[in-house]
Amino acid sequence: MSHRLPSTVYRLPSHWLRSGFFSLLEKGVALAFNLGTTVLLLRLLTKEDFAAWGVFIILTYFVEMGRSGLIQNGLVRHLAVYRDDRNTYAAISMASFALNITFSIVTNLLLWWGAAWITQNYQALQIASLLPVYFIINLVMAPYTHCQFVQQANAEFRGVFWGAFFFRGMPFFWVLFCWLSGKPVELPHLAGAMLAGAFTGGIAAWMFARPFLLLSSTIDFQWVKKLFAFGKYVLGTNLSTMFYKNIDKLTLGHLLGPAAFALYDVAGKVTQMVETPSFSIAAVVFPHSAERMARNGAAGVKRLYERSVAAILAIILPFLVLVVVFAEPIIRLFAGEQYMASADLLRLTAFFGLFLPFAVQFGTVLDSTGRPAANFVFTLLTAFLNLGLSYWFVAEFGLFGAAFATLFGYTLSFTWMQIYLFKHFKINALNSFRYMPEVYGTGWDIAREKFFFPAGKSRTDKFPTDKSVG
Repeated sequence: MSHRLPSTVYRLPSHWLRSGFFSLLEKGVALAFNLGTTVLLLRLLTKEDFAAWGVFIILTYFVEMGRSGLIQNGLVRHLAVYRDDRNTYAAISMASFALNITFSIVTNLLLWWGAAWITQNYQALQIASLLPVYFIINLVMAPYTHCQFVQQANAEFRGVFWGAFFFRGMPFFWVLFCWLSGKPVELPHLAGAMLAGAFTGGIAAWMFARPFLLLSSTIDFQWVKKLFAFGKYVLGTNLSTMFYKNIDKLTLGHLLGPAAFALYDVAGKVTQMVETPSFSIAAVVFPHSAERMARNGAAGVKRLYERSVAAILAIILPFLVLVVVFAEPIIRLFAGEQYMASADLLRLTAFFGLFLPFAVQFGTVLDSTGRPAANFVFTLLTAFLNLGLSYWFVAEFGLFGAAFATLFGYTLSFTWMQIYLFKHFKINALNSFRYMPEVYGTGWDIAREKFFFPAGKSRTDKFPTDKSVG
């Protein structure tokens, strides 16, 4: 007789909110530690060392984005569908873990093979001392990320948060220690702090993932093949997304030089903080979207998309208004007087946040319903569109042309995506705005219950449940 895995109560709004809270914390902590580390390193490293570390971080970012694309969505989607089938669940987990380890080994070999080219072309000889440390980090990331992905498939995000806290926090606290003690920052030691973060983060993720970890004794290569076939499109989508989200900065740096790049990048980093809820809620929604497609078809996905976008917009819009109104003090506090020219840029880039919830959840719906190829095509076309628009608008309008190009590209891409969603799922983007008051009402009900009603007092749930689809 088969045994069920620990049940996860998705149907309760409190679980959605708890999952979203920890997912939001995970993204927020990662962003805060990354920004804090960067700010301190700018003050502690020479320009040559900072450039070398920047190239190293870009390499690691490409590897981890590739791992996420190849492994994460395929594993989460299939585990969410086969959660009640113990044997299939174990076979999927083992196949994904084997694929994860293989990915680490292959990317290590590629980095080792290309190390000389990287150090020569980027004039970053220090990378030669960093890559051996990263080879170990890359291997540790296989079990660490497997524990994270398994938790996400089971709507458990506490371990994801604590894993990110240690992984991103260790380098920050090491740099902070160096800054407070006057100790010089050595890049190999900083890479060692990243390795320590990967180990401790992996242990934290494992502790919370244990109830959901189940591996078969043998590798089912049919599942390896199926997961790879799914993940290759998501890999392409992730790389295309990285490209189109950064092409405006890259174009500015190429056409107008590093000063323009720096001004634009400051506005972009503030905008990233506004955008954080989109990716947090997407991580929560993905397994639910896969399950609802299997159980309720397009009607369930339609309701989930419209309500989840409404939840993201409800969070983003107040921050967007604050950014537009108080752009100057925000830039002064965040970057200093020397970057005040970024304030008007920030007012433009803040509006990127209006389009991002629709785009992120579009990718979530397509990947979770077995359409990763379509998602890849849309993202690749958007990347090429933004590339062409960026070169055209920057050449015509200079610094602000990059923001105008991205806004125009997002508008066209949004239109194409909504036409596709309406055709296949009858999704209406305007419904997301219609549901926003309901989201605020639910938030108020929860706050009122928590602070004004005794424990155990019931309330009316307004967030969508599995019984209210259509």
